[in-house]
Amino acid sequence: MAGLKRHRDGKIAGLYDLDKTLGRGHFAVVKLARHVFTGEKVAVKVIDKTKLDPVARAHLFQEVRCMKMVQHPNVVRLYEVIDTATKLYLILELGDGGDMYDCIMKHDGGLTEEVGGISQSGGSDPV
Repeated sequence: MAGLKRHRDGKIAGLYDLDKTLGRGHFAVVKLARHVFTGEKVAVKVIDKTKLDPVARAHLFQEVRCMKMVQHPNVVRLYEVIDTATKLYLILELGDGGDMYDCIMKHDGGLTEEVGGISQSGGSDPV
């Protein structure tokens, strides 16, 4: 998929409209986006591959392979990967409940199972 590009009008490959920045790291930025055809909100993690050394790049691609295999109600899902020459776009399920670390820090002594995701009934509760 090396031919897919991020255009100046804030779209990725014409499929996603990019919006505000949700977070930043050393090699990546996470943006809120909306799928052009379905309107679904997603998170797009944009990773600058030019800033990665060969070991970090290998770890990144191993992590992506693992993310593709995981399908669990309490784990953010990887929908799509768009790979260009310099960037890797990970299209992810939007976990719009806020930062998990901030949620944990608000609760003295950590989270109970009921608050942390799995209720006693076996269902998933939003954090």
